[in-house]
This record gives sequence, C-alpha cells and structure tokens, in this order.
Amino acid sequence: MKTLFIFLPIRDYIKTRRKLWRQYLIPLATGIIVLIGAFAIDVRDGVDIEAIFSDFVGIQISGIATLVSFLLAIITILVSSDNENIRKLKSEKSNEIHYKKLGGEQLSLFQVLLSNISYYVMVEIIYMMILIAYVFLALIVPASAIKWLISISVFFLMYILLGMMECVTQMYLTFWKDKR
Repeated sequence: MKTLFIFLPIRDYIKTRRKLWRQYLIPLATGIIVLIGAFAIDVRDGVDIEAIFSDFVGIQISGIATLVSFLLAIITILVSSDNENIRKLKSEKSNEIHYKKLGGEQLSLFQVLLSNISYYVMVEIIYMMILIAYVFLALIVPASAIKWLISISVFFLMYILLGMMECVTQMYLTFWKDKR
C-alpha cells in the first residue's frame, strides 16, 4: 500500500493533464536524433566510450541532485507562503481546457503548480535511480549498448529540463503577472 502511495504525485499529474503526449515530443525527438547520430557517426579511434559514459553519468547524478534540491525549495516556499498571490492561487480554478478534474473537482492553480513541481521531483528521483543503475549496467553491457543508454539519458534530460522551465515559469507568474 505504501509503495502505491509514494507514486501518488505521478498518478495525479497524469490523471489531471490533457494532451500529456505533447510534452514528450521534443525530448523523444532529441533522444532519437542522438541515437541515430551515435550509430551513424564513427567515434574517433582511441576514445574510451565507457569512461566518457561514466563521467557523463556522474555529472548527471550531481546535476539531478541539485535540481531535486531546487524543486524541494520551491515546494517549501509554496506551502509555507501566505501572501495575497498564494491565496489567489488557492482560490482560483484552473482552465478546464488544459486540466481535468480530480475527484470531481477542478484543480486550483495552486494545486496545478504544486502537482507540477511534485511530479518533476518524482521524475528526477526515478531518473537518479536509473543513473545509479547505469553505473553497474555499464560494467556488463557492450560499448554499442552504451549508445542506447546515452540516448535514453538525453531523453530524460530534455524532459526534465523542459519540465523545470515550465515549473519556473509558473512560479514566476505566481508573483509577476504577465500583462499580455
């Protein structure tokens, strides 16, 4: 039961978003382009792809840990703030064109923002676990399989970075209204 409860932010995010497939297009296209490029372009002789991949994974683990910390700080700011903008977010309902109801009720803008941030924290944590598995997987897979792992990493990185941009923009608009 607790295992399912842990993934509640992911379930609620997926259940409440319309046209969710759109946010996968750019990361998927980028990952496919990297994969095609990895197999089409020969790597220089003498390049240790395993060492490069190991460094790439290490950098990603550090970066993702930093992003998780950043999003957790935003969650802390959101749930501990009590100003006019936050009260307005809690009372204003989200657009039914972009967001589905959850439990028969339309989400407030505050719930949408908190849901986005919580979802991306979960995605980043899951990806960090995948990266840790990569460290051990790289020891047993052939060098050609590492190209697949790199393209999967590029997909996740693009997905997470675009999601972070969305979260930061939403947080920005919480305190600075777009006049357009």
